[in-house]
Formats: sequence, structure tokens, C-alpha cells
Amino acid sequence: MDNETKFIVVLLVVVCCSCWLPKACAADDGQENWRLGMQAYTFNRFTFYEAVDKTKALGMRYIEAYPGQRLSKEKPDVRFDHNMSSAVKNEVMQKLREAGVKLVNYGVVGLPNNKDECRKVFNFAREMGIETIVSEPPEDAFDLIERLCEQYKINVAIHNHPKPSHYWNSDTVLKVCRGRSKRIGACADTGHWLRSGLNPVEELKKLRGRIVSLHFKDLDGGHDVIWGTGKCDVKAMLAELDRQNFKGVFSIEYEHNWLNSMPEIAECVPYFERTAAELGQTDWQWIFNGKDLSGWDGDTRLWSVKDGVIRGETTNENPARGNTFIVWRGRPLKDFELKLKFRIQNGNSGVQYRSKEFKKWVISGYQAEVENNPGKVGFLYHEAGRGWLVNVGDFMVIDKNGKKNVVGKVSDVEALKKAGYYKMKDWNEYTIVAQGNHLMHYLNGYPTIELVDNDRVTDPADPRDRNGAAREGILALQIHAGPPMVVEFKDIRKRDLKPKYGDAVVLFNGKDLNDWVVKGDKKKSKWIVGAAAMSSEDPKLLVAKAGGHEMINLAGRHGDSLDFYSKAKFGDCRIEVEVMVPKGSNSGVYVMGEYEIQVLDSWGRVRMGSGDMGAIYGASPPPVNACKRPGEWQKYVIDFLAPKFDASDRKIAKAKFLKVELNGQVLHENLEMPGPTPGGVTGREAPTGPLMFQGNHGPVAYRNIIVKPLAK
Repeated sequence: MDNETKFIVVLLVVVCCSCWLPKACAADDGQENWRLGMQAYTFNRFTFYEAVDKTKALGMRYIEAYPGQRLSKEKPDVRFDHNMSSAVKNEVMQKLREAGVKLVNYGVVGLPNNKDECRKVFNFAREMGIETIVSEPPEDAFDLIERLCEQYKINVAIHNHPKPSHYWNSDTVLKVCRGRSKRIGACADTGHWLRSGLNPVEELKKLRGRIVSLHFKDLDGGHDVIWGTGKCDVKAMLAELDRQNFKGVFSIEYEHNWLNSMPEIAECVPYFERTAAELGQTDWQWIFNGKDLSGWDGDTRLWSVKDGVIRGETTNENPARGNTFIVWRGRPLKDFELKLKFRIQNGNSGVQYRSKEFKKWVISGYQAEVENNPGKVGFLYHEAGRGWLVNVGDFMVIDKNGKKNVVGKVSDVEALKKAGYYKMKDWNEYTIVAQGNHLMHYLNGYPTIELVDNDRVTDPADPRDRNGAAREGILALQIHAGPPMVVEFKDIRKRDLKPKYGDAVVLFNGKDLNDWVVKGDKKKSKWIVGAAAMSSEDPKLLVAKAGGHEMINLAGRHGDSLDFYSKAKFGDCRIEVEVMVPKGSNSGVYVMGEYEIQVLDSWGRVRMGSGDMGAIYGASPPPVNACKRPGEWQKYVIDFLAPKFDASDRKIAKAKFLKVELNGQVLHENLEMPGPTPGGVTGREAPTGPLMFQGNHGPVAYRNIIVKPLAK
């Protein structure tokens, strides 16, 4: 089957397996200046839901919708537009949440000089969280549009269709913007400018200060081509936008090869990301130039650059003499995030990080596995050291004596396979995150392993000291000894992570509850260890299966069990925890045992209150519903500052939630707490406190519980 069909098959399986399979990746510390997304018109031969799935498959988080696209295969007569019913709008929002894709823009849509018709579009944009309406309004409508932009705090971007469209050049756009709110500007369609005989770079220069968003394109012979290969001079356009300090959304509108455009779009994305990095728009460093092996060092009998990728190849006539590596000769990696794409035809390979070169091109250290073996590719190995470390799907802790303990799961292996987390003999993307003692692998966005390595730390200066943890070291790529093989790598980039946290502390060992305390009579506790699942007989209950590493409260109703808190106490910290609630259930994560972040089955709700999932209870409701379906694992990441007290125990600084994320969406930032929320361990504030889970309100399960002290 062709690449487009492969994408569709994989996506359909992902949807079927969503209740078993978390799909997440390391969250960025802040919002990007440049956000790359899809204009759904690129996929106008498909439904809007298929466009969302394709956007997700391309690794993008933003989409621009247009009016008139069929909604879904299941509802072919329903069209996506601002006239959708409330029920359909709710369904669309759930679809976007499940995919992790944000609807940012809407257009091209009409905005006539008619208050009722314009308000209908603006109301729709507000309901759906849309930032920008893209339109080609009549000139006499702009007094009305300006008032609505200011009232709703929503932008209007004027689109330029080709000549003889009214706004075909920048002069006509600037004319209607003159003296108007900064919320009114241009949606710069770079391809349409070229079709109109205009120079896209010069048009961008004219619009300085008025560009709100872009329909970004590169053209050759009148149709879209892979960025950087056409006549639009993409690099110069991006340089001009950088000069203007543009911040906003680039929507890919690829109007060619309509039924099979994804492979071409997939080549546009790294071109954009590399150029953005070169312009200083991101903190990513691209460490392979796509042309030669500058900065890399390996056996040139085996390593070369071919068709823009690093290629490692052995043959019967030209074999590897033992495992051999090509080494990046940049500075050692410490705390970092690494992304690269690989394709392997046969044999075995790996990505070495925080490693040591103990002989020329011979490496020891952490290795992310590369091979055509779903269920194994993605695991963590220690080359020329401790050997096997973490199987795919496992959350492992290695203690100070080197003992390995599986304490949880990050994915279900069979669900990963069914979802097609690995594409055989095709390009796959690794993301590797290492921060302190905490290591994580993702393959095509799916979490494959997690490790907290508390083994003794080896001496980075001693190549013979190899049996232990590593906090820094080199990056290298492997050719394995044995039968002939071919492996390729491309789009290799890394970014350094600031040392914001101390070492990860795992609060639950996945085996017993010895490190936890119930708040009340132990005999009433329903907390046990097992594998949690929503009951097939009653979706309001959880059941515990044998062999799991999850903390489960098997309460049957409100008041049927007890709250549960850790013996360990913390102050300023980051908390990472996964939670599962069945239908209609209720719990809470109490930071320091006193400040509650609500846990509730809020699936399907549009208007979120102070008691819904993601709320700081009684203090601040979540701005959006980031909740997953009941019975699915959901992840909180919480950065918290404890209250501060002087020598006489007088409070001198309030507790503060620096950031609260649920399932990758930021819900709260810099929220000060005037005092504790109801139902805590003591009801009093203190410099340190435990982590508590509410257990007296219904069934709930928790797993993969990590606390990292904030660095001083």
C-alpha cells in the first residue's frame, strides 16, 4: 500500500486502541513564537475528522478549519461550519481533545456588513477557542468587524486569493487596516501572491506589523511543492518574518497531489523547523547538516551521506569488525531532549547517549534500540555495560545497589503494536529525554520506556568505569556486527534542558503500600495494588487484575474508603502522576496534602466549573476541558511553590501553582493560594507536606508517581 494509505490504517487502529494506549510526549516549557499547523483545506477530499487525524499523524498540534468540509464518514451530510448544532460542536471539541490538536483559525469565511451574521461567526469562534477568523470582508464591514474584534478579543485576518480577488495584493489589505485595531491584519497566502505575479518576500515586507497568520506555501509550475524546492524563496520569507518579530500560526495549505500529499508535507515540516532553528526562533540545535559528515566521526568504509541522510551499511565484502559507531564530536550531552528519524532495512542498530568511547568508534552507555522488531524497538539497553535495562512499555527504577524494579507501565505493548507505533522499514522518529536520573523514550510520539536510574554514577572521565548510571556523555549511532545491514538517520536535533529540578523520587514502588498512610481507620481502606480497569459490568466501578503496578482504590461509593497520603514530604517541587477514574467518579490530588487539584469524570462537558477535572478546587476552574474518557489513564504535571515562613512561623509568601498541565494542556499558571483547600491532611499550611490522594469520594487509581524537587 502507498504511504497515505499506511497513515490512514495506522490512525484508524490508534482510535480503536485509545482506551488502552497513552500517546504523549515531552511538553515544551512555553508556547512557541512560530506555531506550525495544517489548513484543513489541504485534505478537502477527506472529512474534517480525517484532516484532524492526518494533522496528528504529521506530528502537528494546530489546525485551521474551513467552512463546508464534510464532518466525518459517520455523518457525511453534516458540514463543518459555524451553523453546526451544539451537539455537533461538542463532538468536534471531543475529537480535537482526543487527538491533541487545537483549533486555532477558521476560514476563509464570509463576514458581511450584517451584525447578526457576523456575530454568529464570532460567537462560534469564542465557543470553539478559535484565535483568528480568516476572511475577505467587504470594505464597508470593517467598522462592525473592528468593534467585534475588540469585544470578543478575536483576530480577523484578511486573506488574499489570486488576482482579480479584491485583496490580491498587500496594498488593498493595508488600505482597510489603516487606523484600525491591531486585531485586524493579513492572512498572508504566499502561494497566491506568486500566482498573481507578485514577489512573496516583498509583499511580506509591505505588511510588516499587520501579519496575523499565514497560509504558507512554496510553488513551482503553478502548484505546491516541498518547501525549499520551489520559487517562493521560503528561506527568505522566514528570514523576513523573523526580522519582523512575527509571532503566530503558519498553516500549511498544500494544494497538490490531493489524495497522497502527506509524504510531501512530511518533508516540509523539518525544512521549516531547521530554518526556524537557524534563525534563532527555537532552542533546538540541528547537528547533522544533511550534506556531509561535518561534526561526525566514524569508519568511512561503513558510514556516508547519501540522499541527505547519514547511511550506515555493511556487506559480506565490507563487514563491521565488531559493533562500531559514528560519533557526534560536539560537546557531551547532559540534560537534553533529542529528536531524530531513522530507517533500518535489516540488522540491528541503536542511538547511544550519555555514552563513553573506550576505544576508537567503540562505545558504552545508554542505547535506544533500533531494529525491525515491534515490541522490542524502543527499549533501553546499556551497551558494553549493564546490558538490558528497560523493556518496551515498562517504567523501571534501578536502586542504588543496581537492582532493577518495574514500578509501572507507560504503555501496553500489544496496543502499541496494534497502533503501528513502529513503521517497518520506513522512517520513524525517536524522542529521547534525559534529565538528571530520569530517562524517557518516545517512538513516533508513543511512550516506550521510562527509567529512574539511582545506580551509582560512573566517572565521566574514566572510559573503563561503565557499570552504573551516567549523567553526561557522547552521542553516537550504531552499526551492529553480524549479517549485512543498512540503517539511515536524518533530522537530528537536540536542545539542552535547564537544570530546573533535582533527582526524580518515585513515591510508589508498584509492589506494596508500605510508603503510604491512610487518613483514618485502616480497616476501612479499599486501597490495593494491581492492574486497574473499568468494570465491564458497572462502568462506575474499577476492578483490579493481578500482576499490575497500580495503586487502586476499590471504593464502591462515596464514603466507602479513605484518603491516602505519602510518608515522604516535599516543598517546592514538580509532581508527575497518572490517574484513572471510572464513569462519574471523584477524587483529588492534594499537593503537600493541603491544596487540591480536582479529579473527576468530566468527559463531555463544555462549561467547566471549579469542581471539574483540572480545577484547583474552589479557587480556579480549568479554562478548557482536557479530560479523557472514563477508564483511560490521564497525566497531571504540576509545578508548585510551597508557602514560606519566617523564623517565628509567620507566613511571608503564599503557596503558588506555577503550572498545572493535564494531558499536555496547560490549565493554570502562577496561581497563588490564599490558604489550603478543604479536606486536606491537617488543614494547616507548612513548609513541607506529603502527596495525598482523595479516596473517600469514589473509586480511583494512580500510577507512575514522581516528585522532583525544584532546583534552588
